[in-house]
Amino acid sequence: MHFIINKKVSFKVAERTISDDKDQHLLSNPACRLLLVLLENNNKLMTREDLLQKVWGDFGLTPSSNSLNNNVSILRKIFSEFDIHDVLKTIPKQGFVLMLDDLQFNEKSRDYMVMQAISQPDKEPGVNKSWLIGAGATLMMIIAVVVALYLNFFSKREEVIFYKQVNACKIYYFNNVNVNRVERYFAEGKGERLLQKCATPHNIYYDDSKLHEKTDLLEIIVAKCTLDVKGALGECKNYITTKGD
Repeated sequence: MHFIINKKVSFKVAERTISDDKDQHLLSNPACRLLLVLLENNNKLMTREDLLQKVWGDFGLTPSSNSLNNNVSILRKIFSEFDIHDVLKTIPKQGFVLMLDDLQFNEKSRDYMVMQAISQPDKEPGVNKSWLIGAGATLMMIIAVVVALYLNFFSKREEVIFYKQVNACKIYYFNNVNVNRVERYFAEGKGERLLQKCATPHNIYYDDSKLHEKTDLLEIIVAKCTLDVKGALGECKNYITTKGD
């Protein structure tokens, strides 16, 4: 997933980077997830409770108001360094709202975490506030689908290897992943629970190939995707485990 903010700032989810033609910042995992949630809900009030759950709780981490405040401050500082001011608003006693007039996204970025399961043009038209007033719900639905599909998969489909089938679920992994780690993941914990809900057809994709060269934090990314009657991928739900996060 690749966002363009104000036609000049690029946010690449897979690389956890936000940059322009001069500067680049590497985001921490929580800051990256927070920015992604805010962009997905641009011009929409996000309560503190929702952000704590989506950024920390959904990943098995303990939510913290201090962590949320610190990461909001980090994003504001980064925005200001790119000359983007007063776009991340605090709504007292409620939460935060990101207010960007110009936001583009590209689900066919070269980032290896992008799933190319939807056939869309490489670049989407810019989003402005007046358009959002009339068609914001439609745009949010499109972005939600695309973000649900952002994963560490499908830059090359031939790299996906079939592992096994459990009930109606087919499990795949990438050829640069150790199959023993795949086996361990689905034998216990979150992976085992995931396979307990396989009464209807799903494809499950496993990847743990993202190891950041500086932090050595390993991200295990698993996507469980619905299939339509023709076997084409539908909506995907992501399960991310960050070792050391």
